[in-house]
Amino acid sequence: MSIFDLENISLDPNNAKDKPWVMLVDDEVENLRVLRQLLEKDFRILTGENGYEAINMINNMPNPEKIQLIISDQRMPEFTGIEFLEKISKILPDTIRIILTGYSDVQVIIDSINKAKLYKFLTKPFDPVELSLTVRRGVEAYQMRRDLLKYSNNLEKMVSDKTTELTQKTKELKFKNEELVLALDSLERLSLSDQLTGAHNRHFLIKFFPQELSKFKRENNSLPDGDCHFGLIMVDIDYFKLVNDTYGHDAGDQVLKQFTDILHKTCRESDWVIRWGGEEFVIVARGLNFENLLNLAERIRANVEAYEFDLGCDQSINKTCSLGIASFPFIKNEFASLTWEQTLNIADLALYIAKNNGRNAWVSLQDNNIEEKDKFYNDVMTDLKKQVRNALVTVQISRQLEHELQL
Repeated sequence: MSIFDLENISLDPNNAKDKPWVMLVDDEVENLRVLRQLLEKDFRILTGENGYEAINMINNMPNPEKIQLIISDQRMPEFTGIEFLEKISKILPDTIRIILTGYSDVQVIIDSINKAKLYKFLTKPFDPVELSLTVRRGVEAYQMRRDLLKYSNNLEKMVSDKTTELTQKTKELKFKNEELVLALDSLERLSLSDQLTGAHNRHFLIKFFPQELSKFKRENNSLPDGDCHFGLIMVDIDYFKLVNDTYGHDAGDQVLKQFTDILHKTCRESDWVIRWGGEEFVIVARGLNFENLLNLAERIRANVEAYEFDLGCDQSINKTCSLGIASFPFIKNEFASLTWEQTLNIADLALYIAKNNGRNAWVSLQDNNIEEKDKFYNDVMTDLKKQVRNALVTVQISRQLEHELQL
């Protein structure tokens, strides 16, 4: 018999193309005829007279996976039904497998049932109704398993697609968040920087100085003699308005930018250079004793005096600056007596004294055993002369004056 013959396929016109495929394997033709007649109304039938022929038929079919169920006799030439179905379980693992056997072979079938992964075995002579019902239940089981597998595969694909989509959206969201963080960081830097000079601005000092003070208070209970952990220097360009009035505001901008550069180069990296407003700047110097704070102020004054400011168009000018100096805490180890803002106002008062005594100078105001701490700030801001006269505040100026110090 040929390996694959159309005679082995049921051609009953009642067989619609969508009927399930069932293979019958038996070496007795009469048994094949009976089984075909019983099943061909509901199934498309393929037949093989032994296991070898059936396997060759399957191997030469374009779509052997369409076979949903195989019924095989146990006693056949070449190899037994169990041996045949065991091979089929490897070729078509999803196909439902049923074996027909005589009573004498039942124990053999039971002992070998897992080898062929049988769905069921029926004994001869079989009950047509039982066999027909068993085949239908077997095909239903096959189709249910196939539908579940299809559903599972679709579900896995949906999950995979959703996971991919979610991963992509997560990446996009992460990217957007990073962009947002960078944008916010950029905005934060812009909000804390002076746009013209690049120095820190007033907002920077107001935001970060209290944090620095809190950190310092946590880590330091007191200051050694001569130390002023935070030195505050107010710096003002002398007669800056004349630059704008004489050369224009662009020239004034050039002076401000170059002045800022001098401050940065003179100060240490740990110091803060802050444009307070207009031509006025604040220097916050950390970790200097008072003597070194005065030395820093003098270097700033001297470097500005020696610098030639380039206004462009082959024009240049020389400028000077005045500086006011105070330290925080102003009253030694008394952090609560004066705020940093009040201390900065005292530095500003010292700047006023420097400008009132010829400019191009620095003036420092320093605590000198102040006792009435609660009222000191009001007293020093309203009547500095009295505080100096009572030796509560020490005033120091960078150069010898030819006249009495004007307070």
